Amino acid sequence: MRVVANELKKIWNVKILAILVVLCTLLFAMSMNDWIRWYPREDWIGNIELAHHLTETYGPNLSLEDFEDFLSYRDVITAELDLFFEANAFFANVGIYSYNGLSAFRQYYGAQFETLTPSQRRLWYDVALELGYIVRTEEYGDLTSENETPDAYNKMISFGNIVGLYQTNIIGEEDWPAHIDSFMATMQLSERETTRLTEIRNSSELNSILPQHTLFYSRRYARGLALLVILVTLILTAPLVTTDRASKVNWLQYSSKEGRSILKKQFAAMLISAMASTTALIIIFAGIFFAATGVHGFWGNGINSFLGGAQFYWLSITFGQYVMLMAGVMYLLGIGTAAFAFMLSRFSQGRMRLLFKVIPLFVATLNLSNWILNDFLAIAIGGDVSAQMFALAISLAMGITATIFTICKENWAELH
Repeated sequence: MRVVANELKKIWNVKILAILVVLCTLLFAMSMNDWIRWYPREDWIGNIELAHHLTETYGPNLSLEDFEDFLSYRDVITAELDLFFEANAFFANVGIYSYNGLSAFRQYYGAQFETLTPSQRRLWYDVALELGYIVRTEEYGDLTSENETPDAYNKMISFGNIVGLYQTNIIGEEDWPAHIDSFMATMQLSERETTRLTEIRNSSELNSILPQHTLFYSRRYARGLALLVILVTLILTAPLVTTDRASKVNWLQYSSKEGRSILKKQFAAMLISAMASTTALIIIFAGIFFAATGVHGFWGNGINSFLGGAQFYWLSITFGQYVMLMAGVMYLLGIGTAAFAFMLSRFSQGRMRLLFKVIPLFVATLNLSNWILNDFLAIAIGGDVSAQMFALAISLAMGITATIFTICKENWAELH
Protein backbone atom coordinates (compact mmCIF):
# COMPACT_ATOMS: atom_id res chain seq x y z
CA MET A 1 0.00 0.00 0.00
CA ARG A 2 2.93 2.35 0.65
CA VAL A 3 4.00 2.14 -3.00
CA VAL A 4 0.42 2.69 -4.21
CA ALA A 5 0.15 5.70 -1.90
CA ASN A 6 3.34 7.16 -3.37
CA GLU A 7 2.02 6.65 -6.89
CA LEU A 8 -1.23 8.36 -5.91
CA LYS A 9 0.78 11.35 -4.66
CA LYS A 10 2.48 11.56 -8.05
CA ILE A 11 -0.91 11.52 -9.79
CA TRP A 12 -2.68 13.95 -7.46
CA ASN A 13 -0.14 16.74 -7.38
CA VAL A 14 -1.06 20.38 -6.78
CA LYS A 15 -0.22 21.51 -10.31
CA ILE A 16 -2.47 18.90 -11.95
CA LEU A 17 -5.30 19.62 -9.50
CA ALA A 18 -5.12 23.35 -10.26
CA ILE A 19 -5.28 22.63 -13.99
CA LEU A 20 -8.27 20.32 -13.51
CA VAL A 21 -10.16 22.87 -11.42
CA VAL A 22 -9.69 25.55 -14.09
CA LEU A 23 -10.56 23.14 -16.90
CA CYS A 24 -13.70 21.82 -15.21
CA THR A 25 -14.86 25.33 -14.37
CA LEU A 26 -14.42 26.48 -17.97
CA LEU A 27 -16.19 23.47 -19.48
CA PHE A 28 -19.04 23.82 -17.01
CA ALA A 29 -19.44 27.52 -17.80
CA MET A 30 -19.21 27.07 -21.57
CA SER A 31 -21.39 23.99 -21.98
CA MET A 32 -22.94 22.21 -19.04
CA ASN A 33 -24.39 25.30 -17.37
CA ASP A 34 -26.57 25.93 -20.43
CA TRP A 35 -28.64 22.85 -19.61
CA ILE A 36 -29.28 24.34 -16.18
CA ARG A 37 -30.14 27.82 -17.49
CA TRP A 38 -32.43 26.45 -20.20
CA TYR A 39 -34.25 23.98 -17.97
CA PRO A 40 -37.83 25.36 -17.95
CA ARG A 41 -38.52 25.06 -14.24
CA GLU A 42 -40.09 28.41 -13.33
CA ASP A 43 -41.86 29.53 -16.51
CA TRP A 44 -44.45 26.71 -16.70
CA ILE A 45 -43.12 25.56 -20.07
CA GLY A 46 -43.02 21.80 -20.37
CA ASN A 47 -45.56 21.31 -17.54
CA ILE A 48 -42.74 20.98 -15.00
CA GLU A 49 -44.14 23.19 -12.24
CA LEU A 50 -47.52 21.46 -12.25
CA ALA A 51 -45.79 18.07 -12.42
CA HIS A 52 -44.02 18.99 -9.18
CA HIS A 53 -47.39 19.98 -7.71
CA LEU A 54 -48.90 16.66 -8.79
CA THR A 55 -46.00 14.67 -7.32
CA GLU A 56 -46.12 16.55 -4.02
CA THR A 57 -49.92 16.13 -3.82
CA TYR A 58 -50.53 12.63 -5.16
CA GLY A 59 -47.16 10.88 -5.20
CA PRO A 60 -45.22 9.49 -8.17
CA ASN A 61 -48.29 8.19 -10.04
CA LEU A 62 -51.56 9.84 -11.02
CA SER A 63 -54.47 7.43 -10.69
CA LEU A 64 -57.87 8.11 -12.25
CA GLU A 65 -59.25 9.07 -8.85
CA ASP A 66 -56.36 11.49 -8.31
CA PHE A 67 -56.86 12.93 -11.79
CA GLU A 68 -60.53 13.66 -11.10
CA ASP A 69 -59.50 15.42 -7.91
CA PHE A 70 -56.85 17.39 -9.82
CA LEU A 71 -59.53 18.74 -12.18
CA SER A 72 -60.79 20.92 -9.32
CA TYR A 73 -57.38 22.66 -9.27
CA ARG A 74 -58.66 24.67 -12.23
CA ASP A 75 -60.76 26.66 -9.77
CA VAL A 76 -57.62 27.64 -7.86
CA ILE A 77 -55.92 28.85 -11.05
CA THR A 78 -59.09 30.66 -12.15
CA ALA A 79 -59.18 32.52 -8.84
CA GLU A 80 -55.57 33.65 -9.37
CA LEU A 81 -56.43 34.84 -12.88
CA ASP A 82 -59.50 36.70 -11.64
CA LEU A 83 -57.30 38.68 -9.25
CA PHE A 84 -55.02 39.56 -12.17
CA PHE A 85 -57.88 40.80 -14.37
CA GLU A 86 -59.46 42.77 -11.54
CA ALA A 87 -56.21 44.63 -10.92
CA ASN A 88 -55.46 45.32 -14.60
CA ALA A 89 -56.70 48.71 -15.85
CA PHE A 90 -56.59 47.74 -19.53
CA PHE A 91 -58.92 44.77 -19.11
CA ALA A 92 -61.23 46.80 -16.88
CA ASN A 93 -61.54 49.43 -19.64
CA VAL A 94 -62.55 46.81 -22.23
CA GLY A 95 -65.00 45.08 -19.91
CA ILE A 96 -63.02 41.96 -19.05
CA TYR A 97 -63.02 41.45 -15.27
CA SER A 98 -62.32 37.72 -14.95
CA TYR A 99 -60.89 34.70 -16.74
CA ASN A 100 -64.41 33.63 -17.70
CA GLY A 101 -64.86 37.11 -19.17
CA LEU A 102 -61.72 36.61 -21.27
CA SER A 103 -63.00 33.22 -22.45
CA ALA A 104 -66.35 34.77 -23.44
CA PHE A 105 -64.57 37.59 -25.29
CA ARG A 106 -62.43 35.13 -27.25
CA GLN A 107 -65.36 32.89 -28.08
CA TYR A 108 -67.46 35.80 -29.37
CA TYR A 109 -64.74 37.58 -31.34
CA GLY A 110 -63.09 34.39 -32.55
CA ALA A 111 -66.31 33.02 -34.04
CA GLN A 112 -66.76 36.09 -36.27
CA PHE A 113 -63.13 37.16 -36.72
CA GLU A 114 -63.38 37.55 -40.53
CA THR A 115 -66.28 40.01 -40.21
CA LEU A 116 -64.80 42.17 -37.43
CA THR A 117 -64.37 45.89 -38.02
CA PRO A 118 -60.81 47.32 -37.98
CA SER A 119 -61.32 48.67 -34.47
CA GLN A 120 -62.65 45.31 -33.24
CA ARG A 121 -59.67 43.52 -34.79
CA ARG A 122 -57.30 45.95 -33.13
CA LEU A 123 -58.98 45.24 -29.80
CA TRP A 124 -58.47 41.49 -30.40
CA TYR A 125 -54.77 42.11 -31.01
CA ASP A 126 -54.43 44.43 -28.02
CA VAL A 127 -55.89 41.82 -25.68
CA ALA A 128 -53.27 39.32 -26.86
CA LEU A 129 -50.50 41.92 -26.48
CA GLU A 130 -51.63 42.73 -22.96
CA LEU A 131 -51.25 39.04 -22.13
CA GLY A 132 -47.65 39.13 -23.33
CA TYR A 133 -47.97 37.49 -26.75
CA ILE A 134 -46.32 38.35 -30.06
CA VAL A 135 -49.10 38.87 -32.62
CA ARG A 136 -48.68 38.37 -36.37
CA THR A 137 -51.16 40.40 -38.40
CA GLU A 138 -51.80 41.28 -42.03
CA GLU A 139 -52.60 44.89 -41.24
CA TYR A 140 -49.76 45.84 -38.91
CA GLY A 141 -47.13 43.15 -39.38
CA ASP A 142 -45.67 41.54 -36.26
CA LEU A 143 -46.71 43.24 -33.02
CA THR A 144 -44.36 42.71 -30.08
CA SER A 145 -45.66 42.93 -26.55
CA GLU A 146 -43.79 44.74 -23.78
CA ASN A 147 -45.55 42.65 -21.13
CA GLU A 148 -44.73 39.28 -19.61
CA THR A 149 -47.41 36.63 -19.68
CA PRO A 150 -48.86 36.29 -16.15
CA ASP A 151 -47.78 33.17 -14.29
CA ALA A 152 -51.39 32.27 -13.57
CA TYR A 153 -52.18 32.37 -17.29
CA ASN A 154 -49.23 30.11 -18.11
CA LYS A 155 -50.32 27.85 -15.30
CA MET A 156 -53.78 27.56 -16.86
CA ILE A 157 -52.21 26.59 -20.20
CA SER A 158 -50.05 23.98 -18.45
CA PHE A 159 -53.13 22.69 -16.62
CA GLY A 160 -54.91 22.24 -19.95
CA ASN A 161 -51.88 20.46 -21.41
CA ILE A 162 -51.65 17.98 -18.53
CA VAL A 163 -55.39 17.30 -18.57
CA GLY A 164 -55.29 16.72 -22.32
CA LEU A 165 -52.25 14.42 -22.10
CA TYR A 166 -53.85 12.33 -19.35
CA GLN A 167 -57.14 12.06 -21.22
CA THR A 168 -55.32 11.08 -24.41
CA ASN A 169 -52.70 8.68 -23.07
CA ILE A 170 -54.40 7.14 -20.02
CA ILE A 171 -58.18 7.49 -20.38
CA GLY A 172 -58.35 7.56 -24.18
CA GLU A 173 -61.05 10.23 -24.27
CA GLU A 174 -59.59 12.44 -27.01
CA ASP A 175 -60.14 12.13 -30.76
CA TRP A 176 -56.50 11.35 -31.53
CA PRO A 177 -54.68 8.15 -30.49
CA ALA A 178 -52.39 7.80 -27.48
CA HIS A 179 -48.72 8.57 -28.09
CA ILE A 180 -47.70 4.96 -27.59
CA ASP A 181 -50.26 3.75 -30.16
CA SER A 182 -49.02 6.32 -32.69
CA PHE A 183 -45.44 5.31 -31.94
CA MET A 184 -46.20 1.64 -32.53
CA ALA A 185 -48.12 2.41 -35.72
CA THR A 186 -45.50 4.64 -37.36
CA MET A 187 -42.13 3.25 -36.24
CA GLN A 188 -40.40 0.23 -37.73
CA LEU A 189 -40.11 -1.97 -34.67
CA SER A 190 -38.56 -5.32 -33.94
CA GLU A 191 -40.53 -8.04 -32.23
CA ARG A 192 -38.71 -7.36 -28.98
CA GLU A 193 -39.51 -3.64 -29.18
CA THR A 194 -43.17 -4.32 -29.95
CA THR A 195 -43.40 -6.72 -27.00
CA ARG A 196 -41.93 -4.16 -24.61
CA LEU A 197 -44.19 -1.35 -25.87
CA THR A 198 -47.24 -3.58 -25.54
CA GLU A 199 -46.19 -4.35 -21.98
CA ILE A 200 -45.93 -0.63 -21.20
CA ARG A 201 -49.31 0.12 -22.78
CA ASN A 202 -51.09 -2.67 -20.92
CA SER A 203 -49.57 -1.84 -17.54
CA SER A 204 -49.89 1.21 -15.32
CA GLU A 205 -46.37 2.48 -16.08
CA LEU A 206 -47.66 5.48 -18.03
CA ASN A 207 -49.49 6.76 -14.93
CA SER A 208 -46.12 8.05 -13.76
CA ILE A 209 -45.66 11.83 -13.43
CA LEU A 210 -42.45 12.78 -15.20
CA PRO A 211 -42.17 15.57 -17.83
CA GLN A 212 -40.16 14.75 -20.94
CA HIS A 213 -38.04 17.89 -20.41
CA THR A 214 -36.74 16.46 -17.13
CA LEU A 215 -35.29 13.37 -18.78
CA PHE A 216 -34.06 15.26 -21.85
CA TYR A 217 -32.15 17.92 -19.92
CA SER A 218 -30.79 15.37 -17.44
CA ARG A 219 -29.36 13.28 -20.29
CA ARG A 220 -27.80 16.27 -22.00
CA TYR A 221 -26.21 17.37 -18.75
CA ALA A 222 -25.00 13.81 -18.14
CA ARG A 223 -23.29 13.83 -21.52
CA GLY A 224 -21.32 16.90 -20.48
CA LEU A 225 -20.47 15.30 -17.15
CA ALA A 226 -19.28 12.14 -18.91
CA LEU A 227 -16.98 14.30 -21.04
CA LEU A 228 -15.46 15.69 -17.84
CA VAL A 229 -15.03 12.18 -16.42
CA ILE A 230 -13.16 10.99 -19.53
CA LEU A 231 -11.00 14.09 -19.83
CA VAL A 232 -10.09 14.30 -16.15
CA THR A 233 -9.26 10.57 -16.06
CA LEU A 234 -6.90 10.96 -19.01
CA ILE A 235 -5.17 14.03 -17.60
CA LEU A 236 -4.72 12.38 -14.20
CA THR A 237 -3.61 8.91 -15.23
CA ALA A 238 -2.06 8.97 -18.70
CA PRO A 239 1.29 10.64 -17.86
CA LEU A 240 2.19 8.42 -14.87
CA VAL A 241 4.07 5.52 -16.50
CA THR A 242 5.38 7.60 -19.40
CA THR A 243 6.96 10.11 -17.02
CA ASP A 244 8.82 7.35 -15.16
CA ARG A 245 10.08 5.82 -18.39
CA ALA A 246 11.13 9.16 -19.85
CA SER A 247 13.27 9.81 -16.75
CA LYS A 248 14.62 6.18 -16.73
CA VAL A 249 13.15 5.54 -13.27
CA ASN A 250 11.98 2.13 -14.42
CA TRP A 251 15.61 1.00 -14.77
CA LEU A 252 16.14 1.59 -11.07
CA GLN A 253 12.86 -0.11 -10.27
CA TYR A 254 13.99 -3.33 -11.93
CA SER A 255 16.92 -3.59 -9.49
CA SER A 256 14.70 -4.64 -6.59
CA LYS A 257 11.95 -7.17 -6.06
CA GLU A 258 9.58 -4.41 -4.91
CA GLY A 259 10.45 -2.25 -7.88
CA ARG A 260 9.78 -5.03 -10.38
CA SER A 261 6.13 -5.09 -9.32
CA ILE A 262 5.76 -1.33 -9.67
CA LEU A 263 3.68 -1.57 -12.85
CA LYS A 264 0.93 -3.40 -10.99
CA LYS A 265 0.97 -0.75 -8.27
CA GLN A 266 0.84 2.02 -10.84
CA PHE A 267 -2.17 0.43 -12.52
CA ALA A 268 -3.89 0.10 -9.14
CA ALA A 269 -3.18 3.78 -8.42
CA MET A 270 -4.60 4.74 -11.82
CA LEU A 271 -7.81 2.77 -11.21
CA ILE A 272 -8.20 4.28 -7.75
CA SER A 273 -7.66 7.75 -9.21
CA ALA A 274 -10.18 7.14 -11.99
CA MET A 275 -12.86 6.02 -9.54
CA ALA A 276 -12.08 8.79 -7.06
CA SER A 277 -12.17 11.53 -9.70
CA THR A 278 -15.40 10.13 -11.17
CA THR A 279 -16.99 10.10 -7.71
CA ALA A 280 -15.90 13.67 -7.00
CA LEU A 281 -17.15 14.94 -10.36
CA ILE A 282 -20.53 13.23 -9.98
CA ILE A 283 -21.03 14.52 -6.45
CA ILE A 284 -20.07 18.10 -7.34
CA PHE A 285 -21.69 18.58 -10.74
CA ALA A 286 -24.73 16.35 -10.28
CA GLY A 287 -25.28 18.15 -6.98
CA ILE A 288 -25.20 21.51 -8.77
CA PHE A 289 -27.71 20.27 -11.35
CA PHE A 290 -30.10 18.87 -8.75
CA ALA A 291 -29.92 21.97 -6.56
CA ALA A 292 -30.47 24.36 -9.49
CA THR A 293 -33.27 22.49 -11.28
CA GLY A 294 -35.05 20.57 -8.53
CA VAL A 295 -35.24 17.40 -10.66
CA HIS A 296 -34.63 15.32 -7.53
CA GLY A 297 -38.29 16.02 -6.75
CA PHE A 298 -39.08 13.32 -9.34
CA TRP A 299 -36.58 10.81 -7.88
CA GLY A 300 -39.20 8.11 -7.25
CA ASN A 301 -41.25 8.69 -10.42
CA GLY A 302 -41.15 6.11 -13.23
CA ILE A 303 -39.41 7.04 -16.48
CA ASN A 304 -42.31 5.86 -18.68
CA SER A 305 -44.90 8.61 -18.24
CA PHE A 306 -48.00 10.06 -19.85
CA LEU A 307 -46.03 13.34 -19.83
CA GLY A 308 -43.07 11.77 -21.64
CA GLY A 309 -44.13 12.55 -25.20
CA ALA A 310 -43.39 9.88 -27.80
CA GLN A 311 -40.44 8.35 -25.99
CA PHE A 312 -40.56 5.06 -24.12
CA TYR A 313 -37.92 3.07 -22.28
CA TRP A 314 -36.75 -0.51 -22.01
CA LEU A 315 -36.70 -0.68 -18.22
CA SER A 316 -39.48 -0.18 -15.70
CA ILE A 317 -37.42 1.95 -13.33
CA THR A 318 -37.67 5.25 -11.47
CA PHE A 319 -35.96 8.48 -12.43
CA GLY A 320 -33.59 8.00 -9.50
CA GLN A 321 -32.58 4.55 -10.73
CA TYR A 322 -32.17 6.00 -14.22
CA VAL A 323 -29.75 8.61 -12.84
CA MET A 324 -27.82 5.94 -10.94
CA LEU A 325 -27.48 3.84 -14.11
CA MET A 326 -26.08 6.85 -15.96
CA ALA A 327 -23.63 7.32 -13.11
CA GLY A 328 -22.70 3.64 -13.46
CA VAL A 329 -21.97 4.18 -17.15
CA MET A 330 -19.65 7.04 -16.19
CA TYR A 331 -17.75 4.82 -13.76
CA LEU A 332 -17.30 2.18 -16.46
CA LEU A 333 -16.13 4.85 -18.90
CA GLY A 334 -13.66 6.15 -16.31
CA ILE A 335 -12.27 2.68 -15.55
CA GLY A 336 -12.02 1.77 -19.23
CA THR A 337 -10.33 5.08 -20.03
CA ALA A 338 -7.79 4.52 -17.25
CA ALA A 339 -7.05 1.00 -18.52
CA PHE A 340 -6.40 2.15 -22.07
CA ALA A 341 -4.42 5.14 -20.81
CA PHE A 342 -2.21 2.78 -18.80
CA MET A 343 -1.47 0.68 -21.88
CA LEU A 344 -0.72 3.74 -24.04
CA SER A 345 1.43 5.23 -21.31
CA ARG A 346 3.46 2.02 -21.01
CA PHE A 347 4.36 2.09 -24.71
CA SER A 348 5.11 5.82 -24.98
CA GLN A 349 8.63 7.16 -24.42
CA GLY A 350 7.65 10.82 -24.12
CA ARG A 351 4.68 13.04 -23.41
CA MET A 352 4.34 14.25 -27.00
CA ARG A 353 4.13 10.68 -28.30
CA LEU A 354 1.65 9.90 -25.56
CA LEU A 355 -0.46 12.93 -26.52
CA PHE A 356 -0.81 11.75 -30.13
CA LYS A 357 -2.06 8.40 -28.85
CA VAL A 358 -4.37 9.79 -26.18
CA ILE A 359 -6.30 12.16 -28.48
CA PRO A 360 -7.79 9.31 -30.60
CA LEU A 361 -8.63 7.47 -27.37
CA PHE A 362 -10.44 10.54 -26.05
CA VAL A 363 -12.43 10.98 -29.28
CA ALA A 364 -13.39 7.30 -29.46
CA THR A 365 -14.44 7.13 -25.80
CA LEU A 366 -16.41 10.37 -26.08
CA ASN A 367 -18.27 9.08 -29.14
CA LEU A 368 -19.11 5.87 -27.28
CA SER A 369 -20.33 7.92 -24.30
CA ASN A 370 -22.53 10.17 -26.44
CA TRP A 371 -23.97 7.19 -28.31
CA ILE A 372 -25.02 5.55 -25.05
CA LEU A 373 -26.22 8.60 -23.11
CA ASN A 374 -27.85 10.58 -25.93
CA ASP A 375 -31.15 8.66 -25.64
CA PHE A 376 -30.24 6.37 -22.78
CA LEU A 377 -32.44 3.24 -22.59
CA ALA A 378 -34.94 4.66 -25.11
CA ILE A 379 -36.73 2.26 -27.43
CA ALA A 380 -35.97 2.60 -31.17
CA ILE A 381 -33.93 5.79 -30.74
CA GLY A 382 -30.16 6.09 -30.78
CA GLY A 383 -29.52 2.40 -31.34
CA ASP A 384 -30.41 -0.84 -29.60
CA VAL A 385 -29.71 -0.60 -25.88
CA SER A 386 -28.33 -4.16 -25.87
CA ALA A 387 -25.82 -3.22 -28.58
CA GLN A 388 -24.83 -0.11 -26.62
CA MET A 389 -24.26 -2.00 -23.38
CA PHE A 390 -22.43 -4.76 -25.25
CA ALA A 391 -20.12 -2.19 -26.89
CA LEU A 392 -19.40 -0.63 -23.49
CA ALA A 393 -18.72 -4.03 -21.90
CA ILE A 394 -16.48 -5.13 -24.78
CA SER A 395 -14.53 -1.86 -24.64
CA LEU A 396 -14.00 -2.25 -20.89
CA ALA A 397 -13.01 -5.90 -21.27
CA MET A 398 -10.55 -5.03 -24.03
CA GLY A 399 -8.95 -2.34 -21.87
CA ILE A 400 -8.60 -4.60 -18.84
CA THR A 401 -7.36 -7.55 -20.94
CA ALA A 402 -4.78 -5.38 -22.71
CA THR A 403 -3.60 -4.07 -19.35
CA ILE A 404 -3.24 -7.56 -17.86
CA PHE A 405 -1.37 -8.67 -20.97
CA THR A 406 0.94 -5.65 -20.70
CA ILE A 407 1.71 -6.36 -17.03
CA CYS A 408 2.30 -10.06 -17.69
CA LYS A 409 4.60 -9.23 -20.60
CA GLU A 410 6.52 -6.82 -18.37
CA ASN A 411 6.92 -9.49 -15.70
CA TRP A 412 8.13 -11.97 -18.30
CA ALA A 413 10.66 -9.43 -19.58
CA GLU A 414 11.94 -8.82 -16.05
CA LEU A 415 12.59 -12.54 -15.52
CA HIS A 416 14.54 -12.89 -18.75
